[in-house]
Amino acid sequence: MSYDLYFARREPGQSWDAALEAIDEREEPLPPDLAAWDKIVTRTRELLGEVRIVEYPPNWELDHEATGISVNHWEGDWEMSVPYWTHGDEARRVLGLLYEVASVVERESGLECFDPQLGMPVSEVTDPGRAVAMFDAVADRFGRRGSVEAGI
Repeated sequence: MSYDLYFARREPGQSWDAALEAIDEREEPLPPDLAAWDKIVTRTRELLGEVRIVEYPPNWELDHEATGISVNHWEGDWEMSVPYWTHGDEARRVLGLLYEVASVVERESGLECFDPQLGMPVSEVTDPGRAVAMFDAVADRFGRRGSVEAGI
């Protein structure tokens, strides 16, 4: 179970649902944007430190072990995710990093990032408090609060 972010190019006035549906209905994958990928990897390393890169064209993945943040460039599309491992202040910190990396992906890919959990573009998220509450709810549901604090 993860907190996901999606990237798309919206036409003026196009809803997020329509933009994401257009991606799903696309018959042919987009070509990869390797120039953007290289810049995203470089900038993400500057923000997060060491990351693991897995390349198996037409798919590229970047994973940060400490936070669980993942950037995926699959068949020309972009997605990000982070597992619900944290809660409280740590969830706020991880979400802040997730959104920072999402801004890098937006800038380098030319696409807009959408947070489906909050139902809005990441650029409009002014306070991740609702998202942090989701992390807390998952931690409560699965009894992970004590496990996460103990480093398990």
